[in-house]
Amino acid sequence: MTRSTLAHGFGGFQRQCIDLCEGFVSQGHEVTVLTTAHPDGIEKEVQAGFTVHYLTPSRPKKLSRPWFKESKRIIEEIHQRTPIDVIHSNEFAGAGIISWAKRNNVPLAVVCHGSLRTELLSFLSSADKRPRYWHWLFLTPMFLLKRCLMWEMPMRRAASSIILVSPTLERDFRLFSRGKVKVIENGIKLPDRREPIIQSGKLRLLCTGRADSQKGFQLAIKAVSEITELDLHLDIVGTGPYLDELHRLVDNLKLHDRVTFHGRVDDDELARIYSSADIYLIPTLRHEGLPLALLEAMAHGLPTISSYIGGNTDVITHDHDGLFITAGRLDELVTSIRRLGSDPAARISISKAARETTERRFDRDRMVRETMETLYSMS
Repeated sequence: MTRSTLAHGFGGFQRQCIDLCEGFVSQGHEVTVLTTAHPDGIEKEVQAGFTVHYLTPSRPKKLSRPWFKESKRIIEEIHQRTPIDVIHSNEFAGAGIISWAKRNNVPLAVVCHGSLRTELLSFLSSADKRPRYWHWLFLTPMFLLKRCLMWEMPMRRAASSIILVSPTLERDFRLFSRGKVKVIENGIKLPDRREPIIQSGKLRLLCTGRADSQKGFQLAIKAVSEITELDLHLDIVGTGPYLDELHRLVDNLKLHDRVTFHGRVDDDELARIYSSADIYLIPTLRHEGLPLALLEAMAHGLPTISSYIGGNTDVITHDHDGLFITAGRLDELVTSIRRLGSDPAARISISKAARETTERRFDRDRMVRETMETLYSMS
């Protein structure tokens, strides 16, 4: 159960869901996915051996009371045909079936990518003085608190297991979680190893992911504008609500020949873009659990400049397999780009170390295996 899949957008949250489903199927398990409405109105489809139901009493990516009610109805139908052994809920998607699961002795696993604390910190980190922000300064925290009390806390009580994607979240899950928490770090399919190559000429910077203000893509664009002594080009892959604002920023700074927006691309094209990049930027303002985009970049051997925030802090060792900057500090981002841009030896060293880190810790098969072991232990 999940509020979004790759049909809804391009991001780590969606990719992890699909990777787990494909991994479960490859081990011989029967998998059904319940998610929110498809953007194109599709109600049901089979992909990679598992069935996906897009429940229409909802908007894409938005959980709601009608969605919870419909998900319960579908689960009851499935259970009558083939008894369900375990329910894997991506965050709060399973809130509507807590009572049903208890009555039918079906164990519930909840995977969490963040917490109330990280959500609030991420919201506050994007503060500005526009009237609309100050309006939402009160409404958004109230909404997050309401969601925590109505969805998160009941899910914690009901769950047999709570899976966290990063150790940085553990301290936020002490209440109603004793003996339930299991840290299973995100994993990715590792691309073929390639030797780092220092190319002469243009230096290509890369940002990927959902385009919203908290991802910090605007800082990357401003950094390109400030660094005139290096021949830089910034590629931005992804779509989202902030994309128009980023286009306007590029227009205002007259950077059309130095910034390219690729939109959403398929896996083959994304791999090509990773392979052509020299430095990966993740100047996020958001306290994320563990961004898959960061792992993908490191797996491709890209030296990464990352905000020291959220689960990123548990992945990178500064000056070894990446560089850290303070979240929101444009001056530090500029300094780090200049450093890597003018020091090919440092780029090669960090590139090799980044690949070694992902091979050692963040393989997708390891993530699937540990998740299956947790689900087996519940049944």
